[in-house]
Amino acid sequence: MRQALVRDSTDKAARREAIALLRYYGFDLGGETAEGFVERWRQEIPVDWLRLAILEALYQGRYKGVSVNQLLVLWQRRGMPVQHFNGEFERLMCGSLPGVVRLEEEIPEAEPIEMEESLPEEGREMGLHEPINPFRPSEGRSPLYEKLQHLAQPERDEDTLN
Repeated sequence: MRQALVRDSTDKAARREAIALLRYYGFDLGGETAEGFVERWRQEIPVDWLRLAILEALYQGRYKGVSVNQLLVLWQRRGMPVQHFNGEFERLMCGSLPGVVRLEEEIPEAEPIEMEESLPEEGREMGLHEPINPFRPSEGRSPLYEKLQHLAQPERDEDTLN
């Protein structure tokens, strides 16, 4: 049931975006309305193919409904859409369409889930976890430590030559 609702919502969004693309970029539809053009093709192909065909026609610089028709007929024969544009082009073309609500905006905000508290009352403030054991170097002196100490000590009078 949930999957059918999501698919239906996706189809509606793709349909609205296809209509908006046809209108915004001024496609010559030979006297047909954008809604009529989309409805006619919606009966024969998945609506997201129509949106992709409109974007492909834009990418190819072909602003006519006939061009979209040709692409869709070709894709029907192949059994899959073949587009040459990339995601950046799609984002640029669809990013500023007036009146198009993105699918993300249609999804209602989820109710917050109440989580069961498993920590005791005193553990809810800062420092919820056990402290990490700090590094403590060994007390024994290594030969390297002795050499470094010797280098770090100021020179004594007896070590210097006058």
